[in-house]
Amino acid sequence: MGPARSVEAGFFPLDEELDLPSSGLTPHVHQGLVLLGALVPFAQAARHLHTLLGVHVSASQVRRLTQQAGACVQQWQDQQAHPLASTDSEEPVPARLVMATDGVLVPLRAKEWAEVKMVTIGEVGQQPDTQPGHCEHLSYCARLTDAETFGDLASGEIRRRGVDRAEQVAAVQDGAEWIQHFVQGQRADAVRILDFAHAAQYISEIGDLARAHGAGLSCSWLTEHLHTLKAEGPQSVLVALDQLCTQFPVSEMQEKLRYLHKRAAQMQYPLYQQAGWPIGSGMAESGNKLVVQARLKGAGMHWERTRVNPMLALRTTLCSERWQEGWTQIRAGWQTQRLQRRRLRADAAMARARARLTWELLRLPPAVFRTLLPAPPAAPAPAPTGRTEAQRRWGRRAFSPKGYRLQAEFAKI
Repeated sequence: MGPARSVEAGFFPLDEELDLPSSGLTPHVHQGLVLLGALVPFAQAARHLHTLLGVHVSASQVRRLTQQAGACVQQWQDQQAHPLASTDSEEPVPARLVMATDGVLVPLRAKEWAEVKMVTIGEVGQQPDTQPGHCEHLSYCARLTDAETFGDLASGEIRRRGVDRAEQVAAVQDGAEWIQHFVQGQRADAVRILDFAHAAQYISEIGDLARAHGAGLSCSWLTEHLHTLKAEGPQSVLVALDQLCTQFPVSEMQEKLRYLHKRAAQMQYPLYQQAGWPIGSGMAESGNKLVVQARLKGAGMHWERTRVNPMLALRTTLCSERWQEGWTQIRAGWQTQRLQRRRLRADAAMARARARLTWELLRLPPAVFRTLLPAPPAAPAPAPTGRTEAQRRWGRRAFSPKGYRLQAEFAKI
């Protein structure tokens, strides 16, 4: 008996009829694997899957399938951000929305840190028992990219939530310049609110610098100024800080004071509280922890740059309560992969058929092989010389004997 022939990767036609994934898992197990991979580290996800469903998988398989699912969700989210994307599934737009934008660092390979930009969108609480400025129904969009590209990609979620169609929108954020440009591009007339904790940090740093240079500030100096800022606004606080910086002309103190003066219009906290707006970016900070830090900043984690955005796409879909929509897109990606595999199989079969035909032709005898080849083109007929066709047809010569005699007589004269 001869050696066994080498085998190739095959497929079972019933898998395509039942819409089964190519991973060898059932759709339910596959969904559980991706969900666990988006929640906990991949090795823990493999153990949890075995505990819950009794299915053995490796951590590398969890990583690979989770990244594939994240790439499908990322593509879906990017398509929604296209300006010509369909808006048939837009949700009802509430009267008041809050938009909080921030950045958070994630660890990458080669001891590098990169900033993930994220926007959190929520509705101002309408229930009677909710606290003033409380936000609910939060959704998120996060990407590891530059500020301009992030503005384009976040427009899909912003359009879905109706930020551009709501009656009133507030933007709560710190004073970063890229955030100001982001708000200007998404909703220019939004009520811009400087995060109260951010303003308090600058005031505290000015006080610490003044104490370091000999200012005799009381222990309650910061508390009194923050209370005044929240209850009366920034005018009196900025006047007091001006006097302090005049008495102690330190460049760093003056720089921080200029920062606050530039954003004085965004620190009208009494008006914001009366209107029911939040004055702190707690929703952005909690979104950073919930979406990014809880999964991408674990102990010892370092990510490849290309794997961050697929994971962020899964995390934002999960934390925005849109997992079923995202899973529908993942299953749609199976159909695309199935069509690609079908084309690859057809191309491979055609290549094998050509190879077999070439081999069979080369095995034929030379005489038979020559008969299969096309006949060479016939050589063109030579151009006629001498007498014309009419002369050949009637047997006439080119010159008559009489003509020769006359020629000779003329030659003698």
